Amino acid sequence: MSFKNLISFEEIAENSSNFLDVEARPNWESLFGNRNPLNLEIGFGVGNFLIEMGIRVPDENFIGIDFYHKGIRKVITRIDKHEVYNARIIYGDAKKKIPLLFNPEEVSRIYINFPDPWPKKKHHKRRLIKPDFIKVLAEKLKPSGEIHIATDHEAYAIEILEFFENEQALKNKNGIGTFLFQKEGVPKSKYEKKFIYAGERIFYLEFQK
Repeated sequence: MSFKNLISFEEIAENSSNFLDVEARPNWESLFGNRNPLNLEIGFGVGNFLIEMGIRVPDENFIGIDFYHKGIRKVITRIDKHEVYNARIIYGDAKKKIPLLFNPEEVSRIYINFPDPWPKKKHHKRRLIKPDFIKVLAEKLKPSGEIHIATDHEAYAIEILEFFENEQALKNKNGIGTFLFQKEGVPKSKYEKKFIYAGERIFYLEFQK
């Protein structure tokens, strides 16, 4: 698919009903026109996972948060082309937006696919997944709601596992201290396909409230 004729970011903000740049909780029922479950992807990149999930599961709603302008333009263009009416895109920093946009116990599932591992030690403070952020995610999850994470960075996977298992509101679906190394039944993100093709090991983590 060509992205040569992508609409500008300003046009997205003005004209696309699938795009939100908001600082307070929207009326999700009104925006989607239903009360279907809300699912959230944090950092959707070029949107492969988000869009395919929206197509595969039409009776659920999917919300993506990212701050990468080019990625947002691409995803909005693809959502419009494929008529994925159950997807919405939010611009902004997930750490700042999520506390504002969702009520407690409102989100059914949260997906974080290949968050930046910031491998240099001096940059670890920039990593997305920290204990305080996990508490926010747990608060927004419905009872029995789930968080799904994928990373190819082993040290970061171990850190994520430790942080999540220290959060009392959540439990590891696969047993304490356990990763999955294969996952079926969900779309593969762009980076996931790349890592699998290269023969690299992927760490999947699943937690439930």
